[in-house]
Amino acid sequence: MSPMRRATSEDNAALLELFGAVPMQGELVLSTQRAPDYFALLALQRGTHEVWVHDEGRQLDGMGAIHVREGWLEGQPCRVGYLGDLRARFSARRSRGLSRFYGPILEEAAERHGVSAFLTAVMATNAGALQALVRRKASRLAQPHYALLRRFSAVSVQFALRRRPRSSTYTVRRATAGDVPAMAALLDADHRTRPFGYRYDLGELEHRLAHWPGLTVERCYLAFNRDGRLVGCTSVWDAAAVKRYRVLAYRGGMRWIRMGFNALATVVGAPRLPSPGEDFRYFYLCNTSIAREDPAIFRALLEQVYADHHGQGFHFFTLYLGERDPLAPALKGFLLRKLDFHLYAVTPASRPRDEFPPGRTGFEIALP
Repeated sequence: MSPMRRATSEDNAALLELFGAVPMQGELVLSTQRAPDYFALLALQRGTHEVWVHDEGRQLDGMGAIHVREGWLEGQPCRVGYLGDLRARFSARRSRGLSRFYGPILEEAAERHGVSAFLTAVMATNAGALQALVRRKASRLAQPHYALLRRFSAVSVQFALRRRPRSSTYTVRRATAGDVPAMAALLDADHRTRPFGYRYDLGELEHRLAHWPGLTVERCYLAFNRDGRLVGCTSVWDAAAVKRYRVLAYRGGMRWIRMGFNALATVVGAPRLPSPGEDFRYFYLCNTSIAREDPAIFRALLEQVYADHHGQGFHFFTLYLGERDPLAPALKGFLLRKLDFHLYAVTPASRPRDEFPPGRTGFEIALP
């Protein structure tokens, strides 16, 4: 009998414990907190999800989630999968329990959901995961195939010195209810061209505004050109109700960075970095679309978001930035920290695929 099974709501406490017990390692050691309900982040997304757990012993020692939604690929509607929340204790890694069943489970899920490819993000410094998941071995006949789609960074824009928005050819304001159709249309036109884009034509934006806790129309920012045409948008989402990052330790250079930043924070009135055991206060930029990938448009949005949220108790906000991203110049002058990731397209062993269209993907950094 396989030790892998589908998780239920009765596993909530055990999932929360395991999820928080396997931290992200580095000079800044973080654990992801999903209390009080592990399933809440999955449930607020459109589509279907399933969580698989491994529990040969008395406690869960491995887990992983599959989410399936409607999307776009090569300009055609498709079903898009995402693989996330992979966590394993040493006992599971030693027994290779997860690796033995991962391939067959993915193969069956792909067939059942009609998914040809799944997305997944792996931290670039996570050598263990890259070795276990990505590296091909002749003995792993059922091993899913990982094709590197993009290298990207989760960029944290730190709130330090107060800034006023600079003069720009673009006008930025917060959205109103009457702006939702135009914002949805801008996002739809953009995502139709993206590999694994979202179906904003099927009400994705409206769903997020209705179901994501704390995301409101007023937290959406719009950029207009001199002719009054909408040319850019982004949304501010504080995900604390469903996901938080807790500091477990500062190591190496991060100890000195923390001391220096806290000294600066005292002077400029910014919040000090949390002590071990405390959570960061942050928000994501999501629903972001920039006409012609113009960094000037993105810069105008960033400056307004920064100005509006400085002094509100947030340590930083996080956004996606791809390798050689044309929007990168918009970030010049901000105090930044970057966490590097690899974004993979994962296909079943029976149907491996290496080639996918170029361009910005539909990966949403706020959701994994």
